[in-house]
Amino acid sequence: MTTDHSYLTYLGPSDPARPQPGRVADEDADRLESAVLTAYLAHLEAEGHQVVRHRVVTDPELASTDLFDATTDELVVACHRTHYLALIAAYGVVSDCARLFSRPRRAVLLTTAPGTFVRDFLSYHQIIAIWPENDAFARAEPEREGREP
Repeated sequence: MTTDHSYLTYLGPSDPARPQPGRVADEDADRLESAVLTAYLAHLEAEGHQVVRHRVVTDPELASTDLFDATTDELVVACHRTHYLALIAAYGVVSDCARLFSRPRRAVLLTTAPGTFVRDFLSYHQIIAIWPENDAFARAEPEREGREP
């Protein structure tokens, strides 16, 4: 099934985050991303954030974002890999899905601490990096726009 336009569908508390429709099955990726999403959702809710679990429905071949933190207007997509092609895919998904929200801040939720390359890539594209660290979550905010490369 192909959709004429993207739209949001909301997930219930017991709906699994993974696997995403249309994505080739990858048990390790699904397990890691689902675990980090569950932990991040619990972390945000414990801090009193209003969080919406959703899936952006597009052409079935495309992935979707995972969470919208309405308290901070952050649109979040989970990504367990940090190689270049995975970052390009995460960048594309979170950027494309952002058009369905009113001026969201874009974020990529990683399963491990990002290296310099990943931080620089996300910062350049004005995307927040978030990852688990010491029973909490660390984050790297992007540098101001307009910096020289």
